[in-house]
Amino acid sequence: MKRWPHLKNNEDFKKVYELPWEQKGPLEEIYADGRNLAGFMASRLIEFNHAGIFPTLKSFADSFNGGWLDQTEILKEVSSLAKYKVAELPHPPWAIRQMISLFDDQIELLAPIKQTIEALKQTDLYKWEGGVQNNTIHTTEYSKILECVHSIGKMFERLPGAYIGKDEESLRDQILVTLGAAIHGSVTGETFNKRGKTDILVRGAGGNEFIGECKFWRGKEVYLSTISQLLSYLSWRDTKTAIILFVSNMDFGSVISKIKEHTSEHPNFSRLVSESDETWQNYEFKMNEDSGRIVSMAIMAYHMP
Repeated sequence: MKRWPHLKNNEDFKKVYELPWEQKGPLEEIYADGRNLAGFMASRLIEFNHAGIFPTLKSFADSFNGGWLDQTEILKEVSSLAKYKVAELPHPPWAIRQMISLFDDQIELLAPIKQTIEALKQTDLYKWEGGVQNNTIHTTEYSKILECVHSIGKMFERLPGAYIGKDEESLRDQILVTLGAAIHGSVTGETFNKRGKTDILVRGAGGNEFIGECKFWRGKEVYLSTISQLLSYLSWRDTKTAIILFVSNMDFGSVISKIKEHTSEHPNFSRLVSESDETWQNYEFKMNEDSGRIVSMAIMAYHMP
């Protein structure tokens, strides 16, 4: 995974941009597909070990459906076209030759991974989980969603090189992908609900199960306005929520203290319910249009300096 940015930024890949599009396009596709394939597979295979992300064998195995493991032939075509274009060049960039070789190595790695996933799907455990889930589990659980989000947030902290420079949308999309694979229900982003677009919306059979907002920490005023923003998205039945904060400040402990200090200053604040982690507090807030209606809101912060 680390070789892709090195080959692009530290070698002679920039020469590709001087080529006409019919030659440049296939070579840029090698980089884009190769980097995305490496990033996805590296993180997904590690996530097998995190029950908060994939609580069952079935949820993990099914998370590969329709993804890279099913696109081997397409990837081979991408490689072949790039090799054809390189052969046309009198002096092809060294970085491109290395990328094509790395790309082909990754295609080869997909074969044993697919074989293993297919073998897992034949196990009694996978089949048993499929039967139980299909027959008895119909709704997602708030606590399960929060645990999954917390596992993803800690993964961001453990793998800073993979997420450095990512914006809110990119980090949110990673959360969406993992939530979608780990829980039952429809998981969407940028979805209209009442008065605005929510970053994360989980719908179950009975309606909305969870609404979340992702923000970088930008101080007290932005934080309190984010709480107001999230509350404005809620209909009367939407009572399970979270704000996920990405903190780039080096003094992370100081930011956590400020979050705890300022949360109670919001006019809709009701009470602190519990602390699930040093950086994860569970609160109750009053709903905007019905002060007797209580909203559960988790405030979850992750350090990404």
